Amino acid sequence: MPRKYIAPHSPFYIVMLGLLSALPPLAIDMGLPAIPALESAFHIGIGQATRTLTVFLLGFSVGPILFGPLSDRYGRKPVLLLGLGLFSLASLACACAGQIASLLLLRLLQGVAAGAAATLPAAIVRDVYTGHAALSRQSYVALVNAVAPLVAPLLGASLLAFGSWRLIYGCLGVIGLVLLALGALGYRETRPQHDTQQNVFRAALSAYGRVLRDKHYLVHAGLLAASFGTMFAYITGSSAVFIDMLGVSSTAYGALFALTAAGTIAGAAAGARLAHRWEAGLLLGYAVIASAVVCGALLTASLCGANSVAMVAACVLLSNVCAGIVMPNATHQALATVGKVAGSASALLRSIQMLAGASAGALIGVFAGNQLSVMAAVMTLYAVLGLLFFWIRRAFVSACAGDECPDSACESAT
Repeated sequence: MPRKYIAPHSPFYIVMLGLLSALPPLAIDMGLPAIPALESAFHIGIGQATRTLTVFLLGFSVGPILFGPLSDRYGRKPVLLLGLGLFSLASLACACAGQIASLLLLRLLQGVAAGAAATLPAAIVRDVYTGHAALSRQSYVALVNAVAPLVAPLLGASLLAFGSWRLIYGCLGVIGLVLLALGALGYRETRPQHDTQQNVFRAALSAYGRVLRDKHYLVHAGLLAASFGTMFAYITGSSAVFIDMLGVSSTAYGALFALTAAGTIAGAAAGARLAHRWEAGLLLGYAVIASAVVCGALLTASLCGANSVAMVAACVLLSNVCAGIVMPNATHQALATVGKVAGSASALLRSIQMLAGASAGALIGVFAGNQLSVMAAVMTLYAVLGLLFFWIRRAFVSACAGDECPDSACESAT
């Protein structure tokens, strides 16, 4: 009797993809309330404790580049299961780490493993759906994904109430095992059928070379990276701003983080609904401009001494709404023209995204002084970069509309 998999038209299919893509925010945000506990356990400063976030992103940025071509060659499912298995083992090993150096190394491995698994949902959407349906489904995947940062800090704070920071990593290991079972039993291979005899390394170089020559892909990858950098600047700096500077408790911080993360959910939901009504460039433009305005307002307020919890939360909430609109839209647009190398293109896209997040987190740790002003300045920097990429996109689309560009992607770019 043939095995029954989850059908692509089922809502459970989107939930499954959303849960898989939620591995990074779970692995990052569950540990945010435990950063003070890491400082105490290993006798380190907050800068070194937050490196557990940065090294995870660095690992994640490598994982997709390594495993994306393998998913094009051997299929999405084997790579997915390999990544989830490694993620589970690395998470359980993190729970047993005795030194901060060991924890950082294991977090790097955990990030690589997450990169092998969480990068594939975008390629799977590209495999299964087309046109407006693909953009809508990508937005709904992002919507499910956005629930993770909503609940992860609260879950991490709850686990700390029952045990140490080690319990958080143990829980991540269990989550990885559950997703491994879900992927094995619920997902049927979706990779398009094409020639699989080519050497995998040569195929990878060819695929990445093709993607990196695609201007349409690159400009939307830049938009995605800038938006994620804006959001991750907040993620990295939030505990220092709310707990250390503004004096809120760990539990209240978890609630505030969940509130601001809800902005990403609202943005993804709005983007999914508006995808059928608004032209893609118009939707992107409004969100990118609004993000720069809000981040600039937060920076201005912080420099003027307006350091209230409500003001910071409101600005970040609006910024996250913009990110929730931009990221799935930019992801869909970037993958619209890549054809049979969607796995490699999706992998590179996530790598660029995570490198942007790692650079934003590193910038937060470099500058001393008013923690809110530093966070707001880095957020504003990446929001302005988003504006720059959107301006380049407009110029690119205008050139194509005037028959100055032979790129076949121009129609989908508009």
